[in-house]
Amino acid sequence: MSLATRQAPFHAFTIRHSGRASRIITDVGVSAAFDPSAPPEHPAILETKALWDTGATRSVITKKTAGDLGLVSTGMTRVNHAGGTSNHQTYVVNFFLPNNVGAPGVSVSECEDIAGDFGAIVGMDIIGGGDMAITNHAGKTTMTFRVPPFEEIDFVSQANRILFAGIGRNDPCPCGKKGDDGRTIKFKKCHGG
Repeated sequence: MSLATRQAPFHAFTIRHSGRASRIITDVGVSAAFDPSAPPEHPAILETKALWDTGATRSVITKKTAGDLGLVSTGMTRVNHAGGTSNHQTYVVNFFLPNNVGAPGVSVSECEDIAGDFGAIVGMDIIGGGDMAITNHAGKTTMTFRVPPFEEIDFVSQANRILFAGIGRNDPCPCGKKGDDGRTIKFKKCHGG
C-alpha cells in the first residue's frame, strides 16, 4: 500500500507554546451545521479563537459568533456558569479544528462575548469524543488531540514498564509485598499482572 492511499485511524493536531501556557487556545472555524461529506457548497465558516475548557460540559459560542454567522436558534437551554444560572439560545454548528480535525453537528449554547476575543469554548462534548494530552516538558506547553479515541493513555503503566523492565514474571516483586505465607509475592501476581 502506498503512502498516498494509507490513512491513520484517527485525525489529530498538536499545538506547542514557546513557554508554559496558562490556557489552551486554538484557532477554530465555526459554521452552521451541514453534512461535510455531502454538499459541494457549504455555509460560511467564521475563523475565530477557541478556549479549551474541561470544566465546560458543552461547547459554547458567543453572541457575536452566532450573529456573524446569522445562525437560527434551535431553542433555549438553562446554563450553569461561573456567574450563576441563566437561559441561553441554542444552535447546532460544525467546528473546524486545526489540521482538518472536525466536529460536525455539535449542539452549543450561546454565551456573552468573552474577554480575550474568543468566539467559542470547546467543552467536554468535543474533548470527550477523543483523546487529549497536555505536557509542560522542559517548560514548554504542548497539547495534542485526536478523534476518535484510539488507545488508552496511562502514565502509571508507562512508569511501571520503565521501573520493572528486566524483571522476570516468576521473580519476586521488587515492591516487597508478602503473601500470607510470609514470602515475597511473585512479580506476575503483583505488579506484573
